Amino acid sequence: MSEPIINHEIVKYKEDEPFLIKHAWVKNIKEETLRPHWHEELEIILTLHGHSDYYIDGTHIQAQPGRLITINSESVHNILADTCYEGSDPMAVILLIHQKFLVENMPAYQTIHFLNEKAETTEEIKQIIMKLSDYERGSEWEYGYLYAKGLVLQLVSLVCAEGAAKKEDIQNINYDKNIYRMKGVLQYVANHYQEHITQAEVAKKFYFNKDYFSRYFKKCMGITFSEYLLDYRLENAKKDLLTTDLSVTEIAGENGFSDDRRLIIAFKKKYQTTPFQYRKKEKMRIITGQTEK
Repeated sequence: MSEPIINHEIVKYKEDEPFLIKHAWVKNIKEETLRPHWHEELEIILTLHGHSDYYIDGTHIQAQPGRLITINSESVHNILADTCYEGSDPMAVILLIHQKFLVENMPAYQTIHFLNEKAETTEEIKQIIMKLSDYERGSEWEYGYLYAKGLVLQLVSLVCAEGAAKKEDIQNINYDKNIYRMKGVLQYVANHYQEHITQAEVAKKFYFNKDYFSRYFKKCMGITFSEYLLDYRLENAKKDLLTTDLSVTEIAGENGFSDDRRLIIAFKKKYQTTPFQYRKKEKMRIITGQTEK
C-alpha cells in the first residue's frame, strides 16, 4: 500500500532557493485533486485565466484573471479550480516563499496577516510575478538567482502595501481555536481514512457541535466532510492502483471502502472510468512512453 496523502504539505525547493515558482495547468488540475492543506510558506497566486474558488481559514474568495491571492503561513486552504478553461496557457502563477527567508528579511513577518481585499492587483505586481514566471521557465538572466531573490523581496513589500494588518487586530481566540481544530480534523482523516469514520464521531472528538461542524467544514473547505473523506480515499486508491499489484477488492479494503462495488461506483463517478480501466490505461501509457524514448 502507498503512503497516505498528507495535509501538512512539505515544500521541496530547487537547490538552495528559498522560494518555489510553479504554474497551474488545467490539464494537471483535471488529473489531480487539490486537497485542503496547510504549510509554513507564504503563498502568493496570480490568476491569469479562468475563475477559481479559494477557501482560506473559512473565508471564500472567487478569483478572476488579474486577482492576487495571498495565503498566510499555516492557513488551512482549499482550491476548487476552474476546469472549464480550455486554453493552453497556465491558469495561474504560484509563488511559495520559505518562512525562514521571510523572517530573516522582514523581522515583523510573524506579526502580519495578509488580506485579500482587492479584486485586481496592480500592474507592478503583475509584472514582477510574470518576470518570476519567466525565471522559472528558464529565461537566461545574468546573476539570475540574485535578481529573482530581489524580485521576491520587492513583491512581498508591494503585497504588504496592497493589504496587510497586524494579526492581533483581526484574529481572536475562537478563530485560532477553530483553525487549530480543523487542522486536527484533516490530520485525523489522514491517519484513520482506512477505518470506519462518521462525521458525528469526528465532530465530537474535536469538540464541535455536530450541526455547527457540518456548516463550518463546508465553509472552510467548500465541500462537505463526507465529500472530503470520499475524495481522500479515492486519491489514495488511485495511487495504489498505480504503485501496487493489489486487486481492486484489496485496494477497496485498504482505503476504507466496505466493498469493491462501492469503490468502483465512486471511482467511475469521479474519474469517468473504472479502477481496472484506469490501471490498464496508465500502465500502458507508461510502457508506451518508455518505448518512445
